[in-house]
Amino acid sequence: MQISRKLNLYEIEDLYQSLGTDPNLRLPRSMSHGGGLGVDAALAQFIVTWARAYEKTVLHLYSPADEAITQITQLAHSAAGFFALIMCSEVHARDHQLIDRREALMAIRPLVDAMFAGDLRNTSNLRGARPTAINLFCVNNAKREFIKPFYFDHSVPKVQPRTWFSTLVETSSKLMTTRSDQGALLRSGLPALGSVLWELISNADQHAVTDVDGNKYKKALRGTSIKLNRMSRQDALEYSDVEPELARFILKRFVKAEVLEFLEISVIDSGPGLARRWLTVKEERPVESLDGLSLEAELEATLDCFKKHVTSKTQSPNSGMGLHNAVQALNKLKAFVRVRTGRLSLHQAFHGRDEVMEFEPSTRFGGRVLAAVEGTVFTICIPVN
Repeated sequence: MQISRKLNLYEIEDLYQSLGTDPNLRLPRSMSHGGGLGVDAALAQFIVTWARAYEKTVLHLYSPADEAITQITQLAHSAAGFFALIMCSEVHARDHQLIDRREALMAIRPLVDAMFAGDLRNTSNLRGARPTAINLFCVNNAKREFIKPFYFDHSVPKVQPRTWFSTLVETSSKLMTTRSDQGALLRSGLPALGSVLWELISNADQHAVTDVDGNKYKKALRGTSIKLNRMSRQDALEYSDVEPELARFILKRFVKAEVLEFLEISVIDSGPGLARRWLTVKEERPVESLDGLSLEAELEATLDCFKKHVTSKTQSPNSGMGLHNAVQALNKLKAFVRVRTGRLSLHQAFHGRDEVMEFEPSTRFGGRVLAAVEGTVFTICIPVN
């Protein structure tokens, strides 16, 4: 299976149709995404689903064996490339020569060290003076699984407090935006985005590390990719037919500018997905597959995860407030959010209404039946300029 340099969300969905036919994957040295928001995160989720579809998977490089390590370090700087290197069984050079896995993982050690230490500028590629992306991922069973941007007290790892995540988001945005854009983001409620990130990372920490039987995945990831994305007016118009709500959200923000910049935060995990995890707890049995479950039942189970005081944990006054609180913060930010989990692709535009909001998303892709995916991806977009 060969991945194009230029992909959009719809082409990634098409890739799922070939799952089960080819355990080989070839990624280009770098991606030049064909527009849209959350494309790299969507591709990372596809790679997790691909890796779990086979007993043995092979990541093929374009480089010959003597240049393989250079390409490996290049691949690791994107979320999709990093996920591919962690999730695959083997890495092969262009001439099909097997690359020693330990050598491949040692090549990305500096990147992992930067993630662990919170050296944000060096967690992804630099283009000019400012990074265009900051990637922070925890790798199951890695020596440095519990990275410092997310966890403290590493003898018994605990998720950092909300205020820490607000600082993380502000620091990340400062690295990627100008001073004037940073001021605009702060006025629009940027610290609330830190609260959302805290909720989503906490949720992944509780629900995405193990499978539905409670066993820790041997290979799994969880974390975030923070990106500065650009979209033209023409790009937005092209979405008007397939995603009218997204098109309206974007076009409302074009006044004089022909190009808009968005701060895009994707939280990606490789867990069982929202519906399977929720139904496993509700039915008190492992829900290994979505087969036999109607889309309506899956949607109901997924939306239950966002309801106030609905929880799979021991009850307390604050139980079940995680994803519900995230929705309130997204409303304050006037954000656009996409959730891909199971067979569902959901989205909602928030408008800052002065009321308690519910997650009442629309389904994407015009009602098309989507393939079941592994894990969950939340992509949140807020305009910068």
